[in-house]
Amino acid sequence: MKNTITPQSAQKQAAVSQQPHSSPASHTMQLASASSGAYTAAQLIQLQRTIGNGAARQLMKSDGSAKPIQRMTVDDVPKKEAKKFKKLRELYGNKLGVRSTLYDYHDESFDRLLELADDLDALESSINALVIKAEKTKEIRTAKAEEEASAPKPEPKKAEESKTEAVVTPKKEKKKKPPKVNHAATLFTGASKTVQQAVDVQKVATNPIIKNWIKGKPASATITEESIEVKAETVYIYATVRISDNSVPGMPQIHVYPIEIHYHPVPTSTNYLHVKRSAGSDAGNTVTNVSWLIPRGNNTLRDAVAAWNSENPGNPSTHAW
Repeated sequence: MKNTITPQSAQKQAAVSQQPHSSPASHTMQLASASSGAYTAAQLIQLQRTIGNGAARQLMKSDGSAKPIQRMTVDDVPKKEAKKFKKLRELYGNKLGVRSTLYDYHDESFDRLLELADDLDALESSINALVIKAEKTKEIRTAKAEEEASAPKPEPKKAEESKTEAVVTPKKEKKKKPPKVNHAATLFTGASKTVQQAVDVQKVATNPIIKNWIKGKPASATITEESIEVKAETVYIYATVRISDNSVPGMPQIHVYPIEIHYHPVPTSTNYLHVKRSAGSDAGNTVTNVSWLIPRGNNTLRDAVAAWNSENPGNPSTHAW
């Protein structure tokens, strides 16, 4: 006996077949098939864990309308990845920071590497690649300096005395001479002059200098954040101040001052944010979160609080910058 399918039962079967099926990868597939093209760092990490790094990259390449990945911040890093993020900051500080031997042989800051990285694995690869590049640069410069120091200096040539014989010529009537034309001036008018490049000169930020900086920012001063580290009850924010000096004609310089911003996220006094030239030195000052000596302002302080809370979960900071 044949089964009879009525129009009503056919419609019910079509409706059931069109209902979405829940599966462990359904949310991931919804992310992968999203037409907006905008992926946050957290979404990208979820895709990588589910379908793998290679497949995630291929998905981003195949999406012709994909927008750039939003910059990874501390808030985008999962709690499981917080320790790895902290270790990457320490790796950069130890290998490439202001206190390392490779500091003068590269120009990339930690924030710049974080901005260019797609995930923490890519950030770690960028730091390791930069370490290798800086080591090669240091090796080349050191070898060149040793070669120049050992090379013999050429002896100056003695100027030969020109001998001229006096020639007696008969006197002639004087004629008016045409005006002299300075051909060299005509040829080289408007020619570009060689500009001397500024040279970095390492300096020490004494307490009087720091106090003057707190009162007002020098006109040509810039500050760059190097790394953030948590030690004992203090968060150390390492930074570099650069100030141009053109006081000597033809010899421009850039004075480079390594400094430390000491921040106590769980303070025991009102002096919980101050600037020092080095660890252990007497600060004798207090700065606010809007001071130009805080490299990225509240963003830097928020990263410092996140690093502290990750290291001290039992004693979190209540500061909300």
